[in-house]
Amino acid sequence: MLNYYIVEGKIRNNIGDILQGMAAAEFLDEDAKAVDRESLALMNESLPGLLLANGWFMHDFSLFPPPPNINPIYLSVHIANSAMLHDDKIRNHLKANSPIGCRDRKTLNLFLGWGIPAYYSGCLTITTKKRRPVRTDNKGDYLLVDNIDHPVPDAIVNKIEKLTQKKLIRISHDPVSIEKSFDEYVRIGKEHMDALLNRYCDASLVITTKIHCALPCLGMGANVMLIHPNPNDPRLDTVKQFIDILSYEKILKTDSIIKPSVNINVLNAQKKYLTQIAIESVKNKTNIIRNPKSFGHLFIKNKAVITAFFYRMAIVTLLKTPFATPSIKRVFCKKSDLV
Repeated sequence: MLNYYIVEGKIRNNIGDILQGMAAAEFLDEDAKAVDRESLALMNESLPGLLLANGWFMHDFSLFPPPPNINPIYLSVHIANSAMLHDDKIRNHLKANSPIGCRDRKTLNLFLGWGIPAYYSGCLTITTKKRRPVRTDNKGDYLLVDNIDHPVPDAIVNKIEKLTQKKLIRISHDPVSIEKSFDEYVRIGKEHMDALLNRYCDASLVITTKIHCALPCLGMGANVMLIHPNPNDPRLDTVKQFIDILSYEKILKTDSIIKPSVNINVLNAQKKYLTQIAIESVKNKTNIIRNPKSFGHLFIKNKAVITAFFYRMAIVTLLKTPFATPSIKRVFCKKSDLV
């Protein structure tokens, strides 16, 4: 059986997509092949395959889901556009391959609201292995990691440099070689990401706005600080459980800046939890939560199934009342129901 992992290959605007694929590939055979997340329906239909499918879903879901010969394990999934679940074919596919491991609780609630069994898994990138010993002194670089889509404002950069008395070295999470073929893009991107991970381990402090810089740094034990204009963004939930997030507003008002402490116990427990699910699923060539072989996995499955049933019942009941808000209707009604 062939092994696959996913990388976004259409827009190619964030090297974090490469990293998420790398995190999955660590649990697969050495010859595991990257496939384009935006065209999974075009995967080879002649041979059986196992797909460890994690990450951000997706720019265009017209070429989703993968064909029937592909056995997907959905772990650490984030749904960016709730309209994806308006499609009967997609919902049926996801339900048939549930429970779905969700990267954040907003995605979890979306699945449950449609009656699709799901559980909170957190993000697979926290299982990233360190590339070198982590620096423990203050003699390394102070790195600032953002990208062209969400650059850190100059006022924030200046304030951090003033408080730390260090010149920040700016690192971009924009991908490289985006004009190459998909396979070349993945190969070059992995080499570039490996170099960045090595550099993050050697830094005295990595200051970043990017989830997929902060999470692998936490997983490797690197010195990291996550800053953000809106720490209440639901996408940041998967980081908040491990480390406090500094808002731009707080940075501008503060007279000192200290690297937030990491909740090591929670971090290690989550890494162990995710690692076990990934290893056991790949070993058994099945979603180990869907086909459990331990009481712990059976408990997760049953909880997901029961919660999805009652959550969907509550949503359906709400939709029949005047109290259903426009956002509830937009998210949990098919387009045909809204006409």
